[in-house]
Amino acid sequence: MKKLSDYTPAYNYCGVCGRVPQNDLEECNWAPIRWWDCDDGWKVGTLCRWCYDEVINDRPHPDDYAYHTTNMVADDINTDLDIIDLF
Repeated sequence: MKKLSDYTPAYNYCGVCGRVPQNDLEECNWAPIRWWDCDDGWKVGTLCRWCYDEVINDRPHPDDYAYHTTNMVADDINTDLDIIDLF
């Protein structure tokens, strides 16, 4: 599994909590990161360090709302970075 420092620094909003770094002195967010959301399926986007720690190990479960409709690759892509680096 990749470490957070293996991703590209990003100043887009966090896909979980919405945090946006306000200046270069604040810790950046990271992208492109793929994570599981039980309501929306697999998402690709930007995460802050704190949300990354919370969601990076989440995996689909049969009782998740998105489980039966997901394509198991990337159901929601919200990044301007090349997602080829993900796979």
